[in-house]
Amino acid sequence: MLRKQQGQLAFDEIDRLNAWFTPFVLVAMTLAISCKQYFGQPIKCWTPREFSGSWDGYVHDFCFIENTYFVPNGTEVTDEARGSRHINYYRWVPLVLLLQAAMFVVPYNIWNLFHKRTAINLKGSLRYFEGAIKKQTPPEACESFANEIWVKLLNMRNATERFSRCQATINFFLLKLGFIINCIIQMVLLKHFLDVDDYFWGFFHLWNVEFKGTAEQEDSVFPRVVLCDFKVRNLGQQHQHTVSCIMLLNMIIEKLYICFYFWLIFVFIVTTSGMLHFAFQILFRRHSLIPTNLNNKPHMNPTRSHRFIRNYLSFDGVLLLTFIDAQFGAFRTSQVIDGLLDRFVAEVGDDYCPTYTLLDNVEYEDATWKKQQQPDSSTVTSLHEDPPERYVAFNTDTIPMDRLKNKACRSLIEEVDGPSAPPVADEKKTL
Repeated sequence: MLRKQQGQLAFDEIDRLNAWFTPFVLVAMTLAISCKQYFGQPIKCWTPREFSGSWDGYVHDFCFIENTYFVPNGTEVTDEARGSRHINYYRWVPLVLLLQAAMFVVPYNIWNLFHKRTAINLKGSLRYFEGAIKKQTPPEACESFANEIWVKLLNMRNATERFSRCQATINFFLLKLGFIINCIIQMVLLKHFLDVDDYFWGFFHLWNVEFKGTAEQEDSVFPRVVLCDFKVRNLGQQHQHTVSCIMLLNMIIEKLYICFYFWLIFVFIVTTSGMLHFAFQILFRRHSLIPTNLNNKPHMNPTRSHRFIRNYLSFDGVLLLTFIDAQFGAFRTSQVIDGLLDRFVAEVGDDYCPTYTLLDNVEYEDATWKKQQQPDSSTVTSLHEDPPERYVAFNTDTIPMDRLKNKACRSLIEEVDGPSAPPVADEKKTL
């Protein structure tokens, strides 16, 4: 399962951290503990002198199978102490680790079931692009992929469903939310499995063990020295013995679970911050997710770029471009965007010219253009001279060619700047 997920295309770094790297580490931890538990010597007990070799083996196996208990050094072993702190989790550690590894994989598998029902189909689109690159030249592959995506974008734009253009994005955020909920459930599972008092046990235990060194004087989460009670029948009578055992396995479990505890906190912080950052960008700064400047493309300007991102790409189109950028690079993504822009310009047309209003300034839709030529101080020869007349003029070099060809734009320019100069032949004829 992990090997199959490693080659997934619809994977970002946070997904790989949650659904591949962490389960892989947990499986490795399970193998390490299982080898020590089932094929090594997980516990070693001190036995009375009269016990022979077979009795020693019996005590080791019995104390590992039955529950042991922890009594701090210097405390009297009483019946109340025997029943207060039983240690029985270590036998179930391998199975619980496998369960925790499976819980990290569950959110991605659930997302894998629902993403196929979306119109954009992230994994299907990325596989299509990967196959096109292998079978065709890169420009042809980008062109065919742009045509495929354009058809899907038009279908989503013409759909009557309310969330037709953001289904893949909603599923993407639900996947991140599933990873966050999984981290919280893992913390709750650790608390009850290890039988600790609060959710900050990792910090307190690390402080007591590594810095203060008082783990054996206090009630420890992972005791290294435990007690075990067993009875021996001798001549029809039962004699109870209490032996002290060293839990060699707990030394390994302690290090692994402390690392896993802080790793859970790290994964939770990274996943939450990544989801909030992407949500802010997709809602308020969608253009920043496009790996190229659309205003530098032919026949494009800020107004058309905004219209292309908002009305045509929408949420799912931008999300798909971010995955293409992450998997195939910015250059291939720019080629795909060029193919989409060609189809966008062909559908919108070049006759789109906004309405101008000439007052004290010239307004062009959302952008405001205001040009006033001030008198040059170098041309004023006297203080009594009147300054040149102030006027407003268009700079035709800054007007896009598609709007300059429009008759309404040319008439507006002639109205402000005056008619263009006559040709040279007409001027000679007049002379």
